[in-house]
Amino acid sequence: MPNFNLLPRACSLLLCLISYGLAADDTPNTIKLAAEDNWAPYAESSGIGLSHSLINSAFSRVGIEVDSIVVPYARAVVMAKKGIVDGVFNLVKEKSTQDQFIFGKQALFSATASFYQNKQSPLNVESKWQLPQNTKVGIIDGYEYGDELSELPNIQVIKLSNHNQLINLLLLNRIDTAIMYDLVAEQYIEQMRVSSEIGPTFVNHTGQVYLAFSKKNPEAEHLAEMLDTGLSALKNDGSYQQIMTSTIETAHHFSDKLKP
Repeated sequence: MPNFNLLPRACSLLLCLISYGLAADDTPNTIKLAAEDNWAPYAESSGIGLSHSLINSAFSRVGIEVDSIVVPYARAVVMAKKGIVDGVFNLVKEKSTQDQFIFGKQALFSATASFYQNKQSPLNVESKWQLPQNTKVGIIDGYEYGDELSELPNIQVIKLSNHNQLINLLLLNRIDTAIMYDLVAEQYIEQMRVSSEIGPTFVNHTGQVYLAFSKKNPEAEHLAEMLDTGLSALKNDGSYQQIMTSTIETAHHFSDKLKP
């Protein structure tokens, strides 16, 4: 004789299995991302770098494959805003971006940016708030440099396309200073062999760098949660620190090889 007391439990188990299957089906197997091409060692034109390693590894932990296209940063941001891609690499969370994208709870990493100068034409001030009237400050068009940049009273912002242009204009004294993220600046300054002429002065800010998801994607919040889960897994087993250490050591080794 059948045990009808077991029927409610069996039905409940079946509903759980169906719900789990639907949830699994809702999770995409592949995510399409736009990665910038000019921010070594975080993201390079060849499609490698710290951000690639962290994002690919984190999503692999939750069964998602990453399909990244490498484009200039400003284009990557636009593509994410329009929903052409599911997300964009290396967005700094600040007032200008937090309402335009979906962010997870965990940043990929933090990155510090400083003001750089021509050592033959020093700024002779101790902070960004002391910059003299009409100071020409070079930045990369589309990058985020902290909420305080727009509050600096005495600066004229000059927007350029890449770091080589920033450094060349510093060498020519066409700009008074440039803001660059420190690990990135180190790569380009050594590559151009101008470490004796160009160097940092004082810190601009430290930003929390994220993979930001498109609000056009109805699965954006879920994808952000999946990334958080993957990043937590990397941190729990030590893989996150291994990736960070390996990338930074490789970057410093590259710079050392370029020194005369």
